[in-house]
Amino acid sequence: MSISQTPADAQPAIDEIRHVGGDELVRELAATFLRFAAAHVPRLHEAAEAGDLETGAIIAHTLKSSARQFGAVALGEACASAELAARGGDAAGFLGRAEDAASAFERTRPWMQQLAATA
Repeated sequence: MSISQTPADAQPAIDEIRHVGGDELVRELAATFLRFAAAHVPRLHEAAEAGDLETGAIIAHTLKSSARQFGAVALGEACASAELAARGGDAAGFLGRAEDAASAFERTRPWMQQLAATA
């Protein structure tokens, strides 16, 4: 997948945003999502490393919702798994899922940056 290529599973959500507000709304929301995720993904990992399951579950839930809304499916699923582990009291599982979320965000970032710049 090239940097400018949006994953197929993200396209329906992006098309819906485009239908509502055009390319400008897609650009604006992509930029907002990038800032939000760039701030919260590290916080998720910090909570996991500290064993703070309550805070981690809240952060994972928030990231999950935002990612799914924008079509970042892999990130949304990783955050859902992190939230489930945190709410279930599985500190080791939560740490692993937080790491999965960080990796998913790094895979999401390039195409989301492209959308923020050129949608």
